[in-house]
Amino acid sequence: MTDTAGLYVHIPFCSAVCPYCDFAVARGGEADRERFVEALVGEIDLFGCGGRERGWTGEVESFGTSGFDTVYFGGGTPSALNLERLGAIRRRLVTTFSIDREAEWTIEVNPEDASAESLAGWRELGFDRISLGLQALDDRALRFLGRRHDAAEARASVERAREAGFRSVSIDLIYSLPGFDRGWWLRTLDAAATLGPDHISCYELTIHGGTPFGRRRDAGRLRETGEDERAANFVVTHRRLAEHGYEGYEVSNFARGEVDRSRHNRKYWRHQPYLGLGPSSHSFAGRSRWWNVAPWKHWSAAVASGDSPVAGREELSDHQLLLEAVMMGLRQRSGIDCAALERRFGSDPAEGATGQIEAWEKAGWLRVRGRCLEPTLEGMARADRLAGEWFAQPEGQ
Repeated sequence: MTDTAGLYVHIPFCSAVCPYCDFAVARGGEADRERFVEALVGEIDLFGCGGRERGWTGEVESFGTSGFDTVYFGGGTPSALNLERLGAIRRRLVTTFSIDREAEWTIEVNPEDASAESLAGWRELGFDRISLGLQALDDRALRFLGRRHDAAEARASVERAREAGFRSVSIDLIYSLPGFDRGWWLRTLDAAATLGPDHISCYELTIHGGTPFGRRRDAGRLRETGEDERAANFVVTHRRLAEHGYEGYEVSNFARGEVDRSRHNRKYWRHQPYLGLGPSSHSFAGRSRWWNVAPWKHWSAAVASGDSPVAGREELSDHQLLLEAVMMGLRQRSGIDCAALERRFGSDPAEGATGQIEAWEKAGWLRVRGRCLEPTLEGMARADRLAGEWFAQPEGQ
């Protein structure tokens, strides 16, 4: 655990909304983007300077004096903003908050935006880590996913990012696509490894209600991949990337080595503090969690009027925090350090779960190493299920 926080900035704009996406995103023209940047700078100013006077005491006191050692621009598509607007946001961040000189600065980018000129500009702004939303590496899959780039652009964006001098290049891929077999996915992983990124994130396609894919599924025109097939795809993903030298340090994330792991994302998994700015962003500090209004125009209207854009908050009990720590531990290769959690919460998370732990160890889903519980690959594939069974009794019983 560390008190140094992460800073997340949500940029909601996309040139097109993918048919599987249920994030807080929007299309929007130049006037909308200019208005958004003005509101984001306003939120930074209010948070850093005037929040306490306006009643934002919970948020301001959580981060008013703490430093940040990771900054992550996500979305949406941060590369939808031009360099001038991104620069204005960055300048206001560094003059308002205490950001470590060696902070990790990450920007999410679509391949079609990754020209040599843009990449050089993002590097000049201080971004040292880039996350490229490839999603697939063949044109048929990219068309199915509604992406605007083709496979050649995807490959070229990785090469150009490397040439631009980014310290770490990460790519995103999506698997378990209806109509695409496991052989296709293995070829995708092989092709991705050949590109030589430092980090790979592999996400299982989830079909959400209300999205174009969700409506097609509900109408019987899209078959969702079955649970057994998804589990098998998960296992082969980890095994294939391990063969290429990428360690699966979390259920969806793979890195060549410790230095290539996402420092920012690990804050989410380890209950370290993080501050979210922009519409729909989430924040966490101590035992408090809060989140902003999702529609960006409602968020910007709140900021413009000097009101807090926070839509809701919750105060977590020790039991809830312990449950979250177990759940996130089961999703990470490093597992659960029961001794550390007992020091933190005053109770051993394994107490009362001895029977489950023994059964899971026998099934090959957990390894018990002293007081550390490490999920196997098969255990990580069942992380959500195991977490749900771990605390079978309601809080207080």
